[in-house]
Amino acid sequence: MSSPIVYDSGGYRFVTAMNCTSDASFYCANHNDTSVTVDTSMTWDQAISTWRARYGNSVSRYNAFAYLGKGQTERMCTSWATFASYFSSNRHFLPGADSCGPPPIPPNQCNVSGGTVMLDHGTLKVGEITGKKVEVSRQVTCTREASVTYTVSGGNPVNLGNGISSTLSVNGVNAGQTIKLPGGTSNLKVASTLTDLGAVAGPFSKTIVLIQNLL
Repeated sequence: MSSPIVYDSGGYRFVTAMNCTSDASFYCANHNDTSVTVDTSMTWDQAISTWRARYGNSVSRYNAFAYLGKGQTERMCTSWATFASYFSSNRHFLPGADSCGPPPIPPNQCNVSGGTVMLDHGTLKVGEITGKKVEVSRQVTCTREASVTYTVSGGNPVNLGNGISSTLSVNGVNAGQTIKLPGGTSNLKVASTLTDLGAVAGPFSKTIVLIQNLL
């Protein structure tokens, strides 16, 4: 006996174990921890009491559902049921035990790979600084399309010293403004454009933190 997850997709219902994170059905059937053993002499109330004695009134799981890949799930239900296995037709749902709602949306993530970004303008001549630009590409992978802002920890433009500032941009948009990233892997172009604020000869540099915010 268990409190399984019941998917309803276009009128077709099937069951999977809570906390299932594997695509292999046999693994989910044999490696779950939300069931208790009952026998035919027990009433439903006794069976439910047995489950509650072990788990309380509910079980919280970060992965309390499985994803169906390209399948379209119209709703997801939790229900009390008895069955020989999670994937057999030998099961019986307790009438009135369903609690249904729309399927959960997995949290979106955008992960940038490639390590630290070094924007090196090299040697510049005084009087030929404003508008100088360098750009470095990294790869970013998002679970799905995302609206993102990349903000600079100390504000944008960034004071580099010696009378020079840098405006940072990501994919052609100044840091701090919203950009759209597609689902999957794409290029993330981080650029620095300089402005002469009364530059004097000498070295200039700055270490900053670019903060990613998913909206």
